Amino acid sequence: MQTPVLTFIVERQKEIEAYNALPLKEKVDYKIKAFSSKNGIEFSILNNNLYNDKNEALNLIDKLPKIAKCYSVETKESKISPKAPLRTSQLQEFASKALGISTSQVMQCAQALFEKGLITYHRTDSNAISKEFLEELESHLKNEEWYQKREYKAGEQSQAEAHEAIRITHYHSFEKIESLIEESNIKQDLLRDSKSLYTLIYQNTILSQAKDCINTITTYTFSINAMLFHLKNSKIKYKGFKGVFGDLDNGEGEQGSKKKEKDEIIEEEGENQEAQSLNLDFSKDEEIEIAKFETQEFKKKAPTNYKESNFISLLEKNKIGRPSTYATYLPILLDKGYVTLEKKGKENIIIPTQKGINLIEMLKDKESWITLSEFTAEMENVLDLITKGELNYLDFIKPLHQKMNFAKINSSKPSENQIKYAESLAKEQSKEIPKEVYEDFKVCTDFITLLKKDSKPTPPSEKQMKFVESLAQKHKLELPKGYKEDYRICSEFISKNAKK
Repeated sequence: MQTPVLTFIVERQKEIEAYNALPLKEKVDYKIKAFSSKNGIEFSILNNNLYNDKNEALNLIDKLPKIAKCYSVETKESKISPKAPLRTSQLQEFASKALGISTSQVMQCAQALFEKGLITYHRTDSNAISKEFLEELESHLKNEEWYQKREYKAGEQSQAEAHEAIRITHYHSFEKIESLIEESNIKQDLLRDSKSLYTLIYQNTILSQAKDCINTITTYTFSINAMLFHLKNSKIKYKGFKGVFGDLDNGEGEQGSKKKEKDEIIEEEGENQEAQSLNLDFSKDEEIEIAKFETQEFKKKAPTNYKESNFISLLEKNKIGRPSTYATYLPILLDKGYVTLEKKGKENIIIPTQKGINLIEMLKDKESWITLSEFTAEMENVLDLITKGELNYLDFIKPLHQKMNFAKINSSKPSENQIKYAESLAKEQSKEIPKEVYEDFKVCTDFITLLKKDSKPTPPSEKQMKFVESLAQKHKLELPKGYKEDYRICSEFISKNAKK
């Protein structure tokens, strides 16, 4: 698992170095920007043509008149939905960014909140919320103008729906957060961050049941000497989920800054960042006077180092590991001296050391298959199939053995217990045992697997039967058919209902 993770980090560093080695001319383009004002409000309009040479843009500016005419007006609505309830990787990424703490600290605080019964289990790959909790929220929020009941699926990354998304365990008002955290007796060194994390989870839980925010985006296109310049003006038509917690503070000082960060991580990404929020309107054919022109520099998108906060999403995207293991890989790579963390603003960026670079270069030369995330994802898939009984461990080990060019695997003899088991199954089904079964471990294993499919079910233990009966009686459930004859029926019933 650690090897493909380190490979991503090393390859990104090489991309950065290759980009930095480019001459400046290949890294920067220029656009022409015009500035104007109306009713005392200043604004800018932008031409989308790219110029590789700044002097070319400046020469054009010298020839442009100072009058622009509104060529067209187009208005459309843009809907922004609230974030879905969080799974582990999303909580680690969002909370690390919003609270300025490491992903391991996020999980420590989440563990503390979970142990105190304030949030659901914090290691989950599901975005779903239980029907019972949705009904609880509905009973409290149904009269709120912004409320909208929303159901969420587990998500494409989910391996199973054993756990819900990370949410608060019970509904309460926002004002109760302070006293709730204080009464929980969380360790003093975790208290401040745990309160901030709980607030983030609270907001995400509530806002997941709110209406969309609706913006109107009007694009004004101006003509200057047959060159088109654009202005995008965004106005909020309906706040929806964005207005739910909007009046909790005035957005001033550190508290306001923190709230803004939290709001940003809850909102849907992709909102147009170029749109200006102006209390202005323009009509078609309206003329405006240009105060000045400038060139604006546009750097070609450069590759950047992975951040500690978005590192988890990299693992999830490439199917490396599981929610319970995501947070372990970076500390291991740090401990081994393969990577370092560097502070850049509020973020920690991940930089490979020369030791880490040398390791990946050696592995790519000698055993390149182990550096591939595809191999890791396939390995996880095979392990899942083994747990389901569809493959056995040799199906996993043998390809690895061959990839590493080890000596040919010699057949080994089956154990005494294996032979006895094969004989009992064969006797039960009146089947003849081939002589190879006594001589070859693999043949014996395959023979047992084949017979097990047709064998009589193994009855459950007395204890198992009594537990099934007590569960059925306690929760008024119908006893499963055939539970006294097959232990598997008992096991399935227990797995499904014991958590109640």
